[in-house]
Amino acid sequence: MARFTDVEERVESPSERRVRYFLAVMFFIQTICTAIPFLQGPVEVDGSYREMTVTAFNLLVNPGGYHLNGGIPLALAGGVLVIFPIVAFFFCVLDSKSKVKFVVSGLCAVVCAAVITFGFAPYISIGAVITLVLNIICLFMSAQGFQATMIRKRTQGVS
Repeated sequence: MARFTDVEERVESPSERRVRYFLAVMFFIQTICTAIPFLQGPVEVDGSYREMTVTAFNLLVNPGGYHLNGGIPLALAGGVLVIFPIVAFFFCVLDSKSKVKFVVSGLCAVVCAAVITFGFAPYISIGAVITLVLNIICLFMSAQGFQATMIRKRTQGVS
């Protein structure tokens, strides 16, 4: 019962705070990267192939409509690449008391990296490469933040 009323348990350690701020900045940069070209390659338009450059935001909000031959999966992938970094950013900014922020940021990083790696492998452009590198960094930093939380709880004697 004293676990929820103890003030020292709710205090964030300096290492957790640094990791949380770092993750928030990384997810903010990923959100900005949705405007950088993600895909570049031949796209079929009106029966002919054209070289096109597409951003992650354009995948989500497709002005030409979603066709049955691959538009819906690309829109879902664009939704993951646009919405997940925003969700992880707000978790990192607003959650300063628990370790949920590190779990959410790790899952968001894994899902976004999987979408980039397995979704559009032959056509990725500079935005996808930058986001993939940022996701790998966020994955390792969320593991570091989770470890810092566990060390803080262990030194305070809280299970």
